[in-house]
Amino acid sequence: MSIKETKSVNVKIEERGAMMELKDFIPIPKLEECKSLLCIQPHPDDNEIGAGATIASLTAKGCRVVYLTVTNGNMGSMDPGESLWETAEKRRKEALDAAGLLGVAECIFLDHDDGSFMDAKKLCRDITAVIRKVRPDMVMTADPCLPYEFHPDHLSVGIAAAQACIFSPFPHFDTKGCAGLDSGEEAVPFQVKGIAFYSTAFPNTFINVDGTWELKLKAIEAHKSQFDPASLETLKLYFDFKARSYAAGLGFERAEAFKVLTASHLHMNVDTIRL
Repeated sequence: MSIKETKSVNVKIEERGAMMELKDFIPIPKLEECKSLLCIQPHPDDNEIGAGATIASLTAKGCRVVYLTVTNGNMGSMDPGESLWETAEKRRKEALDAAGLLGVAECIFLDHDDGSFMDAKKLCRDITAVIRKVRPDMVMTADPCLPYEFHPDHLSVGIAAAQACIFSPFPHFDTKGCAGLDSGEEAVPFQVKGIAFYSTAFPNTFINVDGTWELKLKAIEAHKSQFDPASLETLKLYFDFKARSYAAGLGFERAEAFKVLTASHLHMNVDTIRL
């Protein structure tokens, strides 16, 4: 199609009188209507920090939520006398306690070392295997497109989760023998409806969390090894400030913010950043 022809098509669309938006072409999935959700976190506390109140709200509505924790968080101690194994064990227990508070149905652990610069292809295959096994409506994870995000685990996990959403329906994308599957188990290809990124700079979805805000804070408190009382109080003030800012003008007090997309938005779509 020539440039002249392209302009003509644009004019005809405008002449129809319909003010079309980008989301009219590929609708944004509604996170609040999700019936099954796989929450993929780089570290044992990321889901609570990024989306704890939303997760609690969804489970209260009957949504089945499964956690996939990619690293064991064993770098998360400033005590040189505490071994990596001790830190990992402590953080696994805290993760299970926090998930229990939010009504999470199942927790899966891949047990990669914290800050280990994971192999990208293996991580994508492992996450794809879990998606195929759990078969969720949607996937949730940390946004790897957050400006100034340089933690390798957040970048690696966010990217691998998005890539897994692309590849999970393709039958020739091999996941046999991957972590997260039982011995000899081969998961059937599966297409998720969407992916929700938390800790995002480009939100397009705001979830009312007035009824579950305190549960989020209690779940964060379960990660005792990560937050001393003083820093926790400061974080609570910051989280409250952000939640109130997200909810401004929406008719409720607090919101959690997400960039919600479909797999089609994750590849060669120049408009995704504006959705």
